[in-house]
Amino acid sequence: MGLVVTTVILGLGQATFIPFSTQEIAPFRLKVAGLAIFVVVCVGWLFTGGLHRHLLAFLKPPSAAPPAPVVPAKPSAASSKQY
Repeated sequence: MGLVVTTVILGLGQATFIPFSTQEIAPFRLKVAGLAIFVVVCVGWLFTGGLHRHLLAFLKPPSAAPPAPVVPAKPSAASSKQY
């Protein structure tokens, strides 16, 4: 997938660029290569997002503390006497 995305980005960049001097070629190729790397990383992150939940946990608001467990009341001594 990354190879396809990189090829498309580099191909479209090369097709849209008409250099007026040879000094413009190298900076343009570096910009397009950086763009291709950025897009491949973003697409890779998108498709493997389920594996990165621990990295995105800090974006969730902190949840409220769980409620304390209810402890049943102990029967009183008067009610435990049998007649």
